[in-house]
Amino acid sequence: MSEAQTFDILVAGGGMIGSALALGLSRQGWHVGLVEGSGHESLVEAPDSATTVADFEPRVSAISVASQQLLEQLGVWSEVTAGRHCPYQTMTVWDGDGTGRIQFEAAELQARALGTIVENRSIVRSLFRALEQSPVELIDGARITGCKRLSGTYTVELEGGRSLSAGLLVGCDGANSRLRHWVGLPTREWDYDQQAIVCTVKTSQSHRFTAWQRFSTTGPLAFLPLLPESGDEHFCSIVWSQDTGEARRLMALDDTDFAAELERAIERELGSVESISGRFAFPLRQRHAKDYIAPGFALVGDAAHTIHPLAGQGANLGYGDVSGTFKRLPRHEFDEVCKIF
Repeated sequence: MSEAQTFDILVAGGGMIGSALALGLSRQGWHVGLVEGSGHESLVEAPDSATTVADFEPRVSAISVASQQLLEQLGVWSEVTAGRHCPYQTMTVWDGDGTGRIQFEAAELQARALGTIVENRSIVRSLFRALEQSPVELIDGARITGCKRLSGTYTVELEGGRSLSAGLLVGCDGANSRLRHWVGLPTREWDYDQQAIVCTVKTSQSHRFTAWQRFSTTGPLAFLPLLPESGDEHFCSIVWSQDTGEARRLMALDDTDFAAELERAIERELGSVESISGRFAFPLRQRHAKDYIAPGFALVGDAAHTIHPLAGQGANLGYGDVSGTFKRLPRHEFDEVCKIF
């Protein structure tokens, strides 16, 4: 095996959180490496225009004002908002089995928006374009096969025999983090016994730049507003969290019957559901690392904590981690910080 290439900080995982962390740390003067197992060449290409429900990415995030400010500091928010995005001014939440209903307005907070719905790939694309112009060394399309710590330095091994070492290794490799497992950081976990169904729909009525969420005894349903290039206000991304048995029943329905179930579940707040994209379902599990740090190692984002999607805060928690990491890693204290981590 060849001699390991050395970095100050090595970030494992180039999703929305890991790529933001690597970019920000490099701008503080660190020699940063970013390892991402998937190739991202296609992500830096201009996206196709969205004219149907099939053109939107199923995975979207409700970016908070604080997360927006972080992306602004990284210099990527303007590019994110140059593409498809939908700021929402209102949030309406109600109990479908009772009389409780609450509404939040951006105007009441003297804000332009409560947040912005963005397709995940748009954020990653903007971050990777910035990374291409940064000092970060991107090791793209390379899977980490193992890691070990010797003499205060972590060394990771990649497929093909390449080795990388760093004074600080940061695991941003998702909820099922292999680095977390290899380093030996235990988690507290429990299964919600629910699945989240996600897809894009087009409705007969405008979403009115509102994020809608209705609670039922078997789980919450969210309609998150989307906005294509044409400005059509009738597209929404849905996240429907249901008990596992009910989710399986819903996934087995054809589009016509599924649309009818959606209309009933959202109490026809947006009229009829006219079209539905392909549906995806994934199991929901709470997972929280008991410790986020070990000597020379730290966890960030979903590798550290995953939560139920009902509040749409997963990405925002990850960006909170990134902001906190910036505050904890001043250049002149690096050696001491590495001893603490």
